[in-house]
Amino acid sequence: MHDSLGERIKEMRLKRGMKINELAEKIRIPLYDEDGQVISYKNYTGTSISYIENNKQRPSIDVVMAISDCLRVSIDWLARGEEYTGEEIKNTSQEQLHLSYEVATPQQVILLTKKINDLGERVQKNEDRLSIVESKLEDTATD
Repeated sequence: MHDSLGERIKEMRLKRGMKINELAEKIRIPLYDEDGQVISYKNYTGTSISYIENNKQRPSIDVVMAISDCLRVSIDWLARGEEYTGEEIKNTSQEQLHLSYEVATPQQVILLTKKINDLGERVQKNEDRLSIVESKLEDTATD
């Protein structure tokens, strides 16, 4: 088992048969204006991915999310090496959860809200695609 985020990224990239530059080309991080609209995308290079894989650079959550999508693995597995079970939250009091929420700045809350909405849109698009594929499969099964 690999002990670091970088090692797990490299392991999955190799398992997927991807070259480092292929992974880098697939990573596009949205950049937002003050109204929360995407204005452009930040692209990554093979060198940036190499730094991450060799633990010389810690990626932002945006990059981890993009890598997780590209490699088709959960963020939990990339970050921890195991799937998240939720036990930590079950054992956390409401007061502790509220306190951790209060630490976030308004800008962080806005950014996280935008990211959550973006993820919701991506999930919806994937559900729509799945529905189309299922429909086509049903059509071919009846032929």
